Amino acid sequence: MKRYLQPIILIFILQVLAFLTSYFVTENAVSTWYQDINKAALNPPDWLFAPVWTILYALLAIALWILWRARHDPNGKIAFGLFVAQLVLNYCWSPVFFGLQAFTAAFIILLAMIGLSIGAMVMTRRRIVVWLMIPYMAWISFATYLTFEVMRLN
Repeated sequence: MKRYLQPIILIFILQVLAFLTSYFVTENAVSTWYQDINKAALNPPDWLFAPVWTILYALLAIALWILWRARHDPNGKIAFGLFVAQLVLNYCWSPVFFGLQAFTAAFIILLAMIGLSIGAMVMTRRRIVVWLMIPYMAWISFATYLTFEVMRLN
């Protein structure tokens, strides 16, 4: 059990950080101005985002833990740094999109997140990290489409 304590704590920390960086800004926006803007044709219902992100942050926490432990591998520090950089941008996205309503900046953040994530996936020697990041990559690619459409339509 002790072996799994670190990733469990990390999962908890990432969930709390996600909550703190997005909940207060997002909740207010979703119930006000966000309802009135034009959105993508494939925009999912609002209730879907919380469970998806909860699962994705759990996967990211496990990947982060593996990358931390593998930081002494060849390119391990680079993979870890790229991963952390994309995670920081991830936490910035909601305040930029929902708080500032800066759709273009939010779109650019997502493009940077994709690039940094691909970099981390390429640089790591841990295949499990790549597998853990595939659902995340799919979701942020979809989020990029959604953000682009909001930017384009408004």
